[in-house]
Amino acid sequence: MSVGNWLSKLAFEIVRLKYYAGHLSRQNYTAGERLSLVRARLAHGHKANILGFRVVYPGEIAYQILLRQIFIEGEYRFEANTDSPVILDCGANIGLATLFFKHLYPGARISSFEADPETASILQKNVERNRLKDVSVYNLMLSNTEGDQPFYLSADEEGALSMSANPNRISSHREITVKAGKLSSYINGPIDLLKLDVEGAEWDVMTDLKSSGKISLVRRMVIEYHHKIGGQASCMARFLALLEGEGFEYQIATGEGDQIARKGVFQDVLIGAYRQ
Repeated sequence: MSVGNWLSKLAFEIVRLKYYAGHLSRQNYTAGERLSLVRARLAHGHKANILGFRVVYPGEIAYQILLRQIFIEGEYRFEANTDSPVILDCGANIGLATLFFKHLYPGARISSFEADPETASILQKNVERNRLKDVSVYNLMLSNTEGDQPFYLSADEEGALSMSANPNRISSHREITVKAGKLSSYINGPIDLLKLDVEGAEWDVMTDLKSSGKISLVRRMVIEYHHKIGGQASCMARFLALLEGEGFEYQIATGEGDQIARKGVFQDVLIGAYRQ
């Protein structure tokens, strides 16, 4: 590597560390926890230690994205009215959100759902290796129907976060068959937080909760809404109308620096829904 390239890389790392430091300072982490997260960002070899949790992961790109969104930016941080909130982690991937919730609330009771069998296996390993109590793992694709259904994985990137029931979510994909089921079947009492990141199946999950009446048991949600997958026509209004009709208020965020004048572009939209 030339001196110029090395200096450019160093400057980029300094800017990125300042960005992370700004977010970490707002997350109420101790100095030791901040250092742990900086070290976790530098992890390699498909293993990491995050705030004392031992983690294995399949792909570097997906791991870095999850670490940033969940632990550094704090997308799922919330205040519960109890020390043992009931949480549904839907689209749990390898379990970093599950670990984050256990960091926030060690007494949390969590059900973690992941569609892809290989990813669900890693999720189970991360739960077991950290001896997490009151965490149940389900290898299940959440939908508004039950039975075997096609599911699409990236053909190029190991552990890609864009795996989906919608083939348009991934340009280069391979198809597998997975078990699908209804989230409503797993709700038997009040839910303090529903975290929903199911790569395009959020409408199916929400309509199941509405038709079953189980949505009335959910107090708060953090939803990743996938706008214009495959260039589909805009339909976000019906999703927000469903939330409003069920008595939810909400806040909306999307990626920093999105060019609003662009047309037909896919966007991840984060929706924080809550009852007054």
